[in-house]
Amino acid sequence: MTIAHGGNVYEVASRLGCSPDALLDYSASINPLGPPAGLMEELARYFHRVQHYPDIANRSLRDDLARFHEVSPSQVVVGNGSTELIYWLPKALGIADAVIALPTFGEYRKAFELQGVRLHKLMTSKENLYQPSVEQLERIWADISPQAVLLTHPGSPAGTLLPPAVRGWLNAKSRNEGLYAIIDEVFVDFCEKESLKRFLDESPRLVLIRSMTKFYGVPGLRLGYLLTSREIAEETNRLIPPWSVNTLAQIGGSYCLHQEDYREKTLALARSEREVLAERLAGLEGCRVYPGEANYLLIELADWLPPAATLRDDILASEKILIRDCSSFEGLGDRYVRLAVRLPEQNGRVFEGIARWVEAHSP
Repeated sequence: MTIAHGGNVYEVASRLGCSPDALLDYSASINPLGPPAGLMEELARYFHRVQHYPDIANRSLRDDLARFHEVSPSQVVVGNGSTELIYWLPKALGIADAVIALPTFGEYRKAFELQGVRLHKLMTSKENLYQPSVEQLERIWADISPQAVLLTHPGSPAGTLLPPAVRGWLNAKSRNEGLYAIIDEVFVDFCEKESLKRFLDESPRLVLIRSMTKFYGVPGLRLGYLLTSREIAEETNRLIPPWSVNTLAQIGGSYCLHQEDYREKTLALARSEREVLAERLAGLEGCRVYPGEANYLLIELADWLPPAATLRDDILASEKILIRDCSSFEGLGDRYVRLAVRLPEQNGRVFEGIARWVEAHSP
């Protein structure tokens, strides 16, 4: 199975015959501030440690993550990006069937099916902002009693949050009825107070998938982690190959967690620029903008406009701006694009490019 991803600047630049640096990438939702100041110097200071194997247990990083989230280090699993952990989770949990809410990140389907898990699809709707309702979850629970349910919070690609009633349902089912609640929270850093981590102590089968690469602007370091129960963490750690997380990623992750000024600046920028860009795009005839809480926006194009792939190709050709065509997300169709939220000048550039495209195709 081939999965389409955003951020594929190397392939696109090769096709265009230009440097990746010449592209303005709106297809991957990475912090536009880049890595925290001082990170390069921190990595250089400890570069001599690459002559040794990494700490096989990720001790320092797990301790720092545990302090940050106010959990026990025994509840933290660190991996080579959240995607690696996604591939190990089905085996760690020992599940044979699961419900997956669509649309969502394509690697989930591939990872779970490779482990022989039967996936039952729960199709969400635009009316519910592409998040499931309690009524939908109750129906599928009554019909098949799945061992696990897989949801994203904020949603991918819509960026919307799970309704409070759904969060309560997940907590109750995990606590009382043995359901594994697997929640992708890789973008919840942008709205941390909404995280389901407050349920960890009472929900033994709750698994939160987290990433450091989006918020801290370091996707090249490959660093993700789980927050879960001690039992699930122990089993997952048992499966992950040794030295999965390299020394520089361990050092860089710990450094990032201590950069509170950077964190506050990131949150303020993402919030203000998301609001400005969303308002401007919503003012374009034929564009519906979904009310996301992450650092990206989902835009639905009206039927009278060309499909999303045309917008993607046209704006790449005219502006060297790379945006995400969401037709690869099952359940969305060919009329959706996702845009990262970046710096003010860059957001102005992408808005003007889309505005010219809409005007050129107006009836």
